[in-house]
Amino acid sequence: MGIGNRIATVLFYLSTPEKGGYTVFNKLKTIAVPTKHDALFWYNLLRNGDGDLRTMHAACPVLFGDKWVSNCWIHERGQEFLRPCALTSEIQERYVGDLGGREPIKYHNKSPYCKEKLYCE
Repeated sequence: MGIGNRIATVLFYLSTPEKGGYTVFNKLKTIAVPTKHDALFWYNLLRNGDGDLRTMHAACPVLFGDKWVSNCWIHERGQEFLRPCALTSEIQERYVGDLGGREPIKYHNKSPYCKEKLYCE
């Protein structure tokens, strides 16, 4: 089934580099200067559903300082049914491995999409 095409992107700037680190959209001849607490939003698809090649972008190198970003990709469909909604330690290790931390607290799962014997962590 998959999660479908990426409809839109939000790029969050978590820091302000001293110099450099711009986000560049070459086809639009546009740059975004990374500034802490700012967010950059764009649609990845045209109205007809084709990919918008104008949104191809790149990050310039940071010359001084640090650049921290986070992004959110908005897809056509969610991914709630692609992975188990409650992870036992055996299932969890398949996804993230044994991280060596303490056993998570388990809460009874009340989601209508999960089997009763599963627990949410």
